[in-house]
Amino acid sequence: MPWLLTGALLIVAYLVQLLSGWRWEWLAVLQANELYKQLTGIALALFFLMQWRLSVARMGAAAPGARVLVLHRDLGALAPLLLYLHALTIGYAYVQVMSLAFLGLVGLGLLQQPLARINLGWLNSAWLVVHVTLAVLLVFLIGYHAFNAFYYE
Repeated sequence: MPWLLTGALLIVAYLVQLLSGWRWEWLAVLQANELYKQLTGIALALFFLMQWRLSVARMGAAAPGARVLVLHRDLGALAPLLLYLHALTIGYAYVQVMSLAFLGLVGLGLLQQPLARINLGWLNSAWLVVHVTLAVLLVFLIGYHAFNAFYYE
């Protein structure tokens, strides 16, 4: 499960740099540029929306193929890297909630297969409800953040 290790390492690395205050100056300079922030924000939002295709596929008549699930899982594990490229910090107020929900969503996604191996129906159902709830919450938070970023800048 290289995706599990990759995702876990990216989350831990993001949190370690956040808590230690360490940062790459060249990235901080890039992130201070308004165009860079907008482009990486758009890329992050598009990535997040792309991840919804698994839910869309599940709503169809046929069950989603294994390829859709694997792609959702593997790309989801890389999400902390995209967040790091967009912002070195988790922000304040609703942005902090959004950042932590995003990292929590990824972390929860990483737990899906280990929890599925436990083979408890209620646990798998609870995992899915929390995972989807966080994803839905993020749709609203990301939309609000995008509105504020483009309206007030």
